[in-house]
Amino acid sequence: MDTNFRKQDLLRKYLDNECSSSEMKELFDYLKSDDGESYEGVMRDLWDKITAERKLEKRKADRLLKKVVGTKKLVMLPSPVWYRLAAAVLALAIATGGIFLLSHKHKQTPAIAKNTANLYKNDIKPGSPQAILQVGNTQVTLNKSDTSFTLAGNVVHVNSGNIKIADVKPVNYTLIVPRGGEYSLILSDGTKVWLNAASKLTYPSLFSNADREVSLEGEAYFEVEKDGSHPFIVHTKEQTIKVLGTEFNVHAYPDGGNCITTLVKGKVQVNSFGKEMVLEPDQQAISDKDGEVALQKNADVKESIAWKNGYFQFDNTNLHEIMRQLSRWYNVSVTYEDGVKPNEFMAIISRNNNISQILNILEETGVVHFQITGNEVTVMP
Repeated sequence: MDTNFRKQDLLRKYLDNECSSSEMKELFDYLKSDDGESYEGVMRDLWDKITAERKLEKRKADRLLKKVVGTKKLVMLPSPVWYRLAAAVLALAIATGGIFLLSHKHKQTPAIAKNTANLYKNDIKPGSPQAILQVGNTQVTLNKSDTSFTLAGNVVHVNSGNIKIADVKPVNYTLIVPRGGEYSLILSDGTKVWLNAASKLTYPSLFSNADREVSLEGEAYFEVEKDGSHPFIVHTKEQTIKVLGTEFNVHAYPDGGNCITTLVKGKVQVNSFGKEMVLEPDQQAISDKDGEVALQKNADVKESIAWKNGYFQFDNTNLHEIMRQLSRWYNVSVTYEDGVKPNEFMAIISRNNNISQILNILEETGVVHFQITGNEVTVMP
């Protein structure tokens, strides 16, 4: 297949949310290695086809394309060029009657940059691997450094941000990941767990009963080791998830609205408020605080597990939910001025950016503005 045709095909699939995981990787590999000129041509050819098919007004289409590929009058996008390709790392904001394509990361014009400097008194770096491992009243603070220590009679090894316990004696551990952190661990059965910011997992050092049971508050991704004789069970406040061997994400923040279990591979049984359902891949069990439970078919798995893969992904996500996610990852408090509208946004943005870069992208819509003072972000109309 012609290389440019393949790139165009991948971009089109991405825009239509039809990329498989392997195609997503292929696309990003292209973007990271491309020299820039060919992709701008591919973008322009694809854009002409899309605007014709979707009957988008030419003046508006040209303006949006300039946002993507960059002009001195609008948005200048830096090297490497994959940042230039908003179709693949696009932030598409749907707000008050307009559609805006924004870059993943960009420079401001001098006038805008000056105004931003006045509003952003300081910048805030992204979260990093950090956690607290607790047994009773004893705590050990962890970061990305490799280390080994003894806790409650067990030798604990930390390697590349993963926790593994050796010389196991039965002990209940609690791994606490603070706001501004993330961490991963390997349970005694070989199950891998990734914890998002502001999350807590309680688990035994050794699974010795018929079932393998853990408790979660916050968000975690589980890659469960298969064991047909010992079901793996995750308890949250609203749900109990039972599996034999599978991969799934659980979103169960106390302040995060609904409790959502998203199945990636395998099959899980979810019990919530007396209701039971079995999930197939690409399905979600959604429980609200009032006891209502729903099954969502054809769920956007990529959005649910984006955090594990190093991205924020928003799909018609309202501003308050976006700010909740940013507040956990950047460990900031958020306040709102009067008149801020509940706009919805679509975006894919790296979690490795400083917070100002993400706020700048959202501000490009023209419907919301931000001010950073110390550890507080103020949202303004």
